[in-house]
Amino acid sequence: MEKQMENKKKVLIDLTNYGSIAVGFGQIAVNYAALFASLPIDDIHFIYLMRKRSVQDFGENVTCIPVRRINKLFPFTLPKVDVWHAVNQQRKLARVAKGTKFIFTIHDFNFLKEKKPWKVKLYLRRMQHKIDKAAVVTAISHYTADIVRQHVNMRGKEIRVIYNGVERIDTLEGARPAFATGRPFFFTIGQIRKKKNFHLLLDVMQSFPEYDLYICGDTTCGHGVYSEELRTLIREKQLSNVYLAGVVTQPEKVWLYRNCDAFLFPSEGEGFGLPVIEAMQFGKAVFAASRTSLPEVCGGHAFMWDQLDTDSMVRSIQEHLPDFYKNEERINNMKEYAYSFSYEKHIQAYLDLYRELAQLS
Repeated sequence: MEKQMENKKKVLIDLTNYGSIAVGFGQIAVNYAALFASLPIDDIHFIYLMRKRSVQDFGENVTCIPVRRINKLFPFTLPKVDVWHAVNQQRKLARVAKGTKFIFTIHDFNFLKEKKPWKVKLYLRRMQHKIDKAAVVTAISHYTADIVRQHVNMRGKEIRVIYNGVERIDTLEGARPAFATGRPFFFTIGQIRKKKNFHLLLDVMQSFPEYDLYICGDTTCGHGVYSEELRTLIREKQLSNVYLAGVVTQPEKVWLYRNCDAFLFPSEGEGFGLPVIEAMQFGKAVFAASRTSLPEVCGGHAFMWDQLDTDSMVRSIQEHLPDFYKNEERINNMKEYAYSFSYEKHIQAYLDLYRELAQLS
């Protein structure tokens, strides 16, 4: 076995977000771990860097190693590999030894709006340091790539756009959540953070008393301050048709996508916007903010809110929703578009990049 490994190039994938199922980075790590391990590859051996509690057997073509505190202080304690892939910008560990090619993947620059000026400068310095080390920088959308170019010095390096893979969940079995009332409903999901603009939907729902709205996602983000703001607003506005439901399971999420009348996504802090593609898999009417990456990722298959004021948002739903499900051709085209963001295509793009950098192609 060790002899066989010696003849293969070694690619380390930082999957230390594995197990954080309530966040997108955690789900990406889970999918990466399963998909790369399942590939019939004879020229690459994968090394997964994971938290100790997540270490497990992924098969003979994967070596799984736990991240340790000492690794941060002494990078030489990390394995030497041919290619090191930091799968998101939050990763702090890397051993870019001689002969190692570093891939740095950037999902967003949300800290530009979320952090105080002194922290923005700190984050930008960290970003610049990693970009300086990288052989290749990848971004999950052209929007993100443009933001990167505006705020750091690429020093002549290109940014390759590799869209996120989106897991096919429209064929999975769903499970009705306990909070579902049985009334027609709208649905939205994401970390409960201010940038998601869920508060804008509260006034919108006053114009749709015949519908419920389920806002799902991790309510503990940022110490739960925004979640409490939402709960307070729901009480003050006496909204009996809005539910801050918290984290839902995968079967519950599937049920919500499958049974909602529309998916509402007023976010203005997306590097990609995975939920809009998930909703499209189910052929649902998607209403999204015309902000950041969303116009690019929606690809003309969603109704975009150019103005994020209550009247404009309500008017768009009232105008487009009643006849949406009568147009089967539009729905089928939207589904096919959503399916094009396959994990197979995404994984193959990175496999090609690994081979290029390891000089296997």
